[in-house]
Amino acid sequence: MLKRLSPLFASCAIAACLSGCAATTSAAPAPSVAPAMDAADDALFEDDNVLILLASEQEANELTINVSRRGYQLIDRQFLESLDLILLDFARPAGVSDEVAVNDMQMMSPSALVGLDNIYSAQTKIDEVPRVSGREYANLLLEWPEQGCPAMTAVGIIDGYLSDRIPGLNTSRIVSHDFARRNSVESEHAETVASLISGPGRLRDVMIYSAGVVGQSENGQFGSGTKELLLAFDWLRKQDVRVVNVSLAGPYNPLLENVVDLLVADGMVIVAAVGNEGPEAPPRYPAAFDGVIAVTAIDADQNVFGSAIQGSHVEYAAPGVDVLIQTGQDSGRYVSGTSFAAPFVTALIAADEARSFEGDTETVRNFLQRNVFDLGASGPDPVFGHGLVRASNVCATGQSEVRS
Repeated sequence: MLKRLSPLFASCAIAACLSGCAATTSAAPAPSVAPAMDAADDALFEDDNVLILLASEQEANELTINVSRRGYQLIDRQFLESLDLILLDFARPAGVSDEVAVNDMQMMSPSALVGLDNIYSAQTKIDEVPRVSGREYANLLLEWPEQGCPAMTAVGIIDGYLSDRIPGLNTSRIVSHDFARRNSVESEHAETVASLISGPGRLRDVMIYSAGVVGQSENGQFGSGTKELLLAFDWLRKQDVRVVNVSLAGPYNPLLENVVDLLVADGMVIVAAVGNEGPEAPPRYPAAFDGVIAVTAIDADQNVFGSAIQGSHVEYAAPGVDVLIQTGQDSGRYVSGTSFAAPFVTALIAADEARSFEGDTETVRNFLQRNVFDLGASGPDPVFGHGLVRASNVCATGQSEVRS
């Protein structure tokens, strides 16, 4: 197990996570080793790399030498400064299976965390419409104030790359960093997420830190590797961002779990989409990690999105079916997916004048719970979680207090 963090960022809670004394566990049973990449993920980028997290530079050097003798090739080495951890990325020899590769690395460095470079993607639907048809129900359902809310904190977005100029976000400032290895492009998906957080009538004067992790494959599909997610989280921690939206979903990965646990223990609030693979699909991550606030999508009639993943890890519901995004005075697009429900919850947390986000995730959950409207079966359920979040009395019209 990893046991060391930089004194600059370390806290007793994080140290406990690393030592295993107070580690959070995933809401769904976690496999003992990282699972093989799903067939759909494999078709996306066919990334056969193996990732390793270590706390010791000497151990990283020794492992690199030893595995090179077995035919593994070091592709990249990164220092996660905010966690004082070293991330190694190896290409495996031809014919070596997922299980063998993970076991090879683990045997040669028992204290390291080893996993595959899994793929995380956003499965969404976007329909262009020629004229705005007046079906903008989301703010009404959320009881969001008509004038919007001032931002009480900066917001991080881990998604596609965002430019610093997005129509309709004139009161927001965007700081972007591109981590994507594979043909990074400006992302309509990320722009939509940003618009749902800070578009007209929602959060205003918000500082957005955008970590671009999504790249495009040769066949035109989009996705992010685990490595990009780890680098993005590290960068956001260095910017002291406390509220982060992740509208991506993918398989369990022990490295991602470890980093998420550390950051949550240190006070980062992570909101994530549960995923769009259907009610019978297994949990997807990072939403299914215990410390992450998992959001599902509902429509204007408060019915759950038909493709949303269900399970005990689902916590809250927000509008995410045919949500209108205006692109002009007489035009717009409708978007659907759990990707577009999570940003509403993120915005609500960032608007909290009581600043629950300065506590921990449980404090934020208590804040959300105060105004939640129960849906489905009485009490928490695997479809809607605790129910629909609402913004009743969440903010006044005062000045924003964004901390950059």
